[in-house]
Amino acid sequence: MRVLAIESSTSSAKALIFDSDKGIVSACEEPYPTSVSENGRSDPRGVLEYSCRAAAQALGALCAGGKKPEIDAVSLCGVWQGLCVLSGDMEPCSPVYSWNFTGAAPLCARLRRDRERTEWLYRRTGCMPHSGYPRHVIQYLRQEGAELSDKRFITQGAYNFYRLTGCYEETACMQSGGGLVSLTSGDYDAEILDWLGIRREQLGQLTGYRSPRPLSAAGAGLLGLPAGTPVVPAHADGALNQIGNYAAGGGVMTLSVGTSGALRLAADQPALSDNHALWCYRGADAYLTGAATSGAGNCIGWFRDKMAAGCSYGELEDAADELTELPVFLPFLYGERSPGWRDDRRGAFRELLPQHGLREMYKAVQMGVLFHLKQCFDVLRESCGTPSEIIVSGGITKSEVWLRMLADIFEQDILVSDFPHASMLGAAALGLAAGGVIGDPADFAWGKDRLILIRSREEKQPFYCSHYRKYMDAYGESAGG
Repeated sequence: MRVLAIESSTSSAKALIFDSDKGIVSACEEPYPTSVSENGRSDPRGVLEYSCRAAAQALGALCAGGKKPEIDAVSLCGVWQGLCVLSGDMEPCSPVYSWNFTGAAPLCARLRRDRERTEWLYRRTGCMPHSGYPRHVIQYLRQEGAELSDKRFITQGAYNFYRLTGCYEETACMQSGGGLVSLTSGDYDAEILDWLGIRREQLGQLTGYRSPRPLSAAGAGLLGLPAGTPVVPAHADGALNQIGNYAAGGGVMTLSVGTSGALRLAADQPALSDNHALWCYRGADAYLTGAATSGAGNCIGWFRDKMAAGCSYGELEDAADELTELPVFLPFLYGERSPGWRDDRRGAFRELLPQHGLREMYKAVQMGVLFHLKQCFDVLRESCGTPSEIIVSGGITKSEVWLRMLADIFEQDILVSDFPHASMLGAAALGLAAGGVIGDPADFAWGKDRLILIRSREEKQPFYCSHYRKYMDAYGESAGG
């Protein structure tokens, strides 16, 4: 069976063709221009266009004699937090507001001061009051004067699904990450919808991966595939990463470090923290508990573009282990999600000295990103126990220096996927499960024997422990600490 997996992520569109006998046979990526996605807003039509381009490239790479390869199913992946407003005839009348849109930050700050309301929202949905959640984008839009009573709401993944199949359907997985789904029932939370002032019919019908829909004639034109090809509805990138990294069962933690960062553990029951530091969403089948950061690879890109233009990453990482006197970097250029949920927390260098140059500052940025993830890891470990394994994926896998730093800071050995786009593998696994090739997405194991072990170096741990204490002191003194 061959599955075409299409992912519309925060900064690029990706596509992969997975063959149940051969594994990955084609993959490509199409970065979005700023005209399509910038500052937490994206054009839903543009994202779909680039997603279809990525699919065409993946298909084109396998063309023989001008004949396109046979595809048995299409499976979609989308960003967990995103919301677009549609008119009654299903045309977009707003951008997609993504997890890094901060317009609702003041509103959410006021909400968090209401402890009773905060607890109510968190316990019902697993989502704190935070500008990254679509639930609060709806509040923001109404506050800005938008008339929403005759509108509909959709995620980017579901918009892609609608354009490919004609079906207005969401998955509980996607909508759970928006703060609209009850953790206990798996359905839209009627009390939350009433509190927001929206109706159930303004949201897509909930479905799952075992209910694919046929590719419509219009969708066939977009993808160049036969009408009637089964299309698996969009599931969230984080949930699919868990499957693609062989961690759909309990005890194995995934750690994604891409544009942003996330840690996740699968569980049979919802798991929440007393201090609200963790989130809990529904995955494709199980629950996922974890923590998410807004600053990761985007902080690396910021430093390179704004402060070290013309330098390669290799030059910036040169002799990194020899650098010992370093400033502290707080990676909150885009605010904070876990553990403090402070949209207003800001990035900063602390203890910057005249002798610090670009390499010292760059290593501080790398460390700061990982220290924030370590902070989240400590909370997750306190609530859910120490994971049996940590499987790492994302853009961090391109840097051996950064990976070794991660293992040293976490004081644990890590396993690294040699394919950075695990979420697309997870989407392929859902396609295989929907097609009956595997019984359950948790059975997916292709490439597991290719995981690379990186050991934590005990001799480096005291250095990072010392700098982590400095980071935590600076964190406590920063805005909102």
